[in-house]
Amino acid sequence: MQLPTLREIFEAHDRLGSDKWTTYFGAYDDHFARFRERPITLLEIGIQNGGSLEIWAKYFANATRIVGCDIDEKCGDLTFEDPRISVVIGDANSANSYQAVTSDVAAFDIVIDDGSHLVSDVIQSFALYFPKVKPGGVYVIEDLHTSYWEGFGGGSDLDLSSMGFLKLLADVVNKEFWREDRVGFNLLQNYASRYDVAVNDAGLEIDEVAFGNSVCIIRKKVLDGEENRRHITGNVFKVLDYTEVKPLSGSKELLNSLHITRNLMPATARQAEFVQLSATTLENVRRIEQLDAELRTVSTSANEALTQAQQEIASANDALASANNALASANDALAHARQEIASLKNSYSWRLTAPLRYMRLTTPFRYVKAVFRH
Repeated sequence: MQLPTLREIFEAHDRLGSDKWTTYFGAYDDHFARFRERPITLLEIGIQNGGSLEIWAKYFANATRIVGCDIDEKCGDLTFEDPRISVVIGDANSANSYQAVTSDVAAFDIVIDDGSHLVSDVIQSFALYFPKVKPGGVYVIEDLHTSYWEGFGGGSDLDLSSMGFLKLLADVVNKEFWREDRVGFNLLQNYASRYDVAVNDAGLEIDEVAFGNSVCIIRKKVLDGEENRRHITGNVFKVLDYTEVKPLSGSKELLNSLHITRNLMPATARQAEFVQLSATTLENVRRIEQLDAELRTVSTSANEALTQAQQEIASANDALASANNALASANDALAHARQEIASLKNSYSWRLTAPLRYMRLTTPFRYVKAVFRH
């Protein structure tokens, strides 16, 4: 029997109110299909009139728990006929609300953020509740058009908006192929610092990031131990013999990703040689990467030391120039003083008073006073 679509359930709903954009219906049917008949748990942040919780209860008929969280105290007056539905009143990002939500249900198959839509709240909620999504589950963020509006903390600063954050998560999906040295690096550091959240790409296991009009659906990876490798089948390779391909540039190369499902090489000796060459090539690539990282570290230290030395030389040059200026000023003052002394000695008054100065130097002071008194 074909299950009713979300839109059919939505349009037939006749109790508590709810609203959804047209584009959501198809996106949810596509991504939620595998959950329809499973005993799932669901959390919705922001429930407003409560109708969405009732619709989810109908859509996921076998769900065991459906939890809503809303900051509006009026939501506490809502009543639900379905005993699987419960509501937590409070800010979903507060410690008390988080404790209430996660103590009721430890982990969720689906989390839907339909809360304030503020950029800060969107990112904080993701940091808090994505770890509570079960492997294989999904985290949904609605109404992402607000990411472009200044009133919601978005606008032209797209690099640090909700959409900017989610675009980086698309890179996290492919993090096994990142080629740069990732030691001490966090792709999401700018968001972690700006919005004061603990979020690091190293702790995120994501299989898929899907974007629709105003909505993003993030699927959490299932850690089943199976390595992501390139699979090969067939016996005839007229264009490119995969058994003889050279490694790709960078740290991720083709030889390390091959998983041969059939016997492609007729000679066992050749196969063994190929495996040995693959291992040797991989080891060489890793050694080159290690040396390159060490070279970058040494270059960075050398550049820092050179910059510091240049700054010290510039400071010394400034001090020397200042000292030279002070010395020049002193020499000018000394020359001026000598000119004044020479001029004074050549003056008529200096020559006229010469006997008095001589008398002052050769005659006791008390005698001179007595002579002038009489």
